[in-house]
Amino acid sequence: MTHDHHDAHGKPGQLKERRFEAEPGGGANLQALIGGLGATALGAATYATWVHDKPMEVGPYLFGAGILGVIIASLMGADDGFPIRVGDGGVAVERDEGQPERLHWCEIEKISLEGGDRIVVEAGKKKIVAAKDHHAGAAGWILKEALARIPKRVTVPADQQPAILTGTDDHGKTLVVEKVQLAGRRCKASNAVISFERDARSCKRCGEVYEKKHVPEKCLTCEAPMEKEQALEAHS
Repeated sequence: MTHDHHDAHGKPGQLKERRFEAEPGGGANLQALIGGLGATALGAATYATWVHDKPMEVGPYLFGAGILGVIIASLMGADDGFPIRVGDGGVAVERDEGQPERLHWCEIEKISLEGGDRIVVEAGKKKIVAAKDHHAGAAGWILKEALARIPKRVTVPADQQPAILTGTDDHGKTLVVEKVQLAGRRCKASNAVISFERDARSCKRCGEVYEKKHVPEKCLTCEAPMEKEQALEAHS
């Protein structure tokens, strides 16, 4: 498997990922419209209740409509507006100014298509959504990387994949993946907790973790070759 990192910079062997900013689209315009109407309704409610000479009966209804509009607009942007990263470190979303919320390829249980235009990455109760309307580039790269790394966990219908993969024309901004601590995680082969970073090995394809004494010939998650002398040591 080869990966397109021609635009990447950094030391040889460093893990890379692509960062995609959300693009405005039809959904963003609808969100802005609903939010604007909600704000207008709240303004009218304030006037009708406190500014007008005599409180108007319509005031409470305007307050209700305004609050509902603002809440709906906020929820519409909750999943689609954050930057998304895709690459050697899996799929990550920047929900706040701290470390991105990351799902390593080995952790991902399913990558599906919802509503015909939303790539959904699931791992337990965690979920990252890349909608074509906002994140065509991220959606395309998630699907492309997943098909190369964990194809058995991709449930996107084959006849709908080409339309999603057109998003890979957007290469995003290439970043170096932050080093992830492997000590403390469980070996996939033995289920033992890895005590020291120097004893950890990880699969180059999906990031699955093994204790150095239990590295299999093939990764138990993605079936990539795991030659012990070539195993990646703790992202070194």
